[in-house]
Amino acid sequence: MSSAQLEALERREELDKDPIRQKLGSPLRTTARILDFELLGDDKVVLAQANYQAKVADLQAKECQKTAAKHAGPVTAVAVVADSYRVGGSRIALSASWDRTAKVWSVDGQQRTLAVLTGHTDFIKCLVAHPTLPIVYTGSADKTIMLWRLPESANELSGLEEPMEIRPFKVIKGQHTGQIYTLCLDGETGGVLFSAGSDASIRAWSAVDGTPWRVGGSSFDGGEWMVPRGQHKTNISDVKWTESVLWTASADNTAVAWELETGKVDLVLEHKTTVTAVLPIPQMGVVVTGVRDGVIYVWRINDGSPRIIREIHAHTDDVSCLKIAGRRFYSSGLDDTLREWDVASVVNFAGGLEYMPAELEALKRQADEQVQLAAATTGASKADGASALTEEEERELAELMSDIDDM
Repeated sequence: MSSAQLEALERREELDKDPIRQKLGSPLRTTARILDFELLGDDKVVLAQANYQAKVADLQAKECQKTAAKHAGPVTAVAVVADSYRVGGSRIALSASWDRTAKVWSVDGQQRTLAVLTGHTDFIKCLVAHPTLPIVYTGSADKTIMLWRLPESANELSGLEEPMEIRPFKVIKGQHTGQIYTLCLDGETGGVLFSAGSDASIRAWSAVDGTPWRVGGSSFDGGEWMVPRGQHKTNISDVKWTESVLWTASADNTAVAWELETGKVDLVLEHKTTVTAVLPIPQMGVVVTGVRDGVIYVWRINDGSPRIIREIHAHTDDVSCLKIAGRRFYSSGLDDTLREWDVASVVNFAGGLEYMPAELEALKRQADEQVQLAAATTGASKADGASALTEEEERELAELMSDIDDM
């Protein structure tokens, strides 16, 4: 490691010892970097981890329950198939990896791979599942997007001696000129698939057959919907859909809102570092962004000029993913934690820019008082001429001075 990397590691280790950060967001702590996650109601979450494993964790108990799938490389993405698609009553999840495969497995059943999706020739970077159909979408470093159809009945996956091998029914290639980093479906019908990545362009596809999505908006006039490289200068790491706006997060230090009807820029949120994740919450008039140094920002965007109304200093490494479920949003980071936040509490917090729940204010005040007391005590000792050395250090100094006097 370089000296800069070592210094950064030391800083993160110090931050990890901060008693406030240890409690912010009621963290679920794991043993590896969390690269992606998918929520399963209020009590479970599926984690994609850099230690080659996908895990199921209990959000209430704050602990991982089991290793659900093992890969031959870091697990980069996870997804959960439509709720009605079950094997023996269990939900079905998928995990994708640098090993170029995606695995299908039972969330509640025994640890066993039911099917393997094969076809990519390089790392799989992203994965999403259709909300109602047994269709799965993957994006890869091989610059392709693949569409996969699971068996019509999930029961066809059970009782097999070996996992079923599934090949893609559609391969989209040639349109993106770089790696595919992120995919998302429109949340209204699941009819449109959006893609983006290292070529800094955004494209849209029919979620049913993978053909380019054509729209009749003023900017497209029945042509293919796409946003070319230009506003974003480099990697797009996250895409999120709302009813009329598409949000993107980029390594060019911006999060951008795009009008779906025209493909034009609606809003740009400037940051000081790489934006790694974005989460619009239109019902509250805010957008949440996560950045490379671990800070989470909450932007007010519904009253004219966008501005940061809240900062959350909880993660000690990059924010990898932001998602929402009901009244809570969740953040994961490369600091091995998943944290949860009450939307209303964060947005309506009256204590200043930096979010600090009431239950932690007393702890922070106590910590600040201890620091001030220690500084005052040290200052008083120096003023009195008292030694700031320990007994052992004083003894060693005395021995050294004695040796000098004897010369």
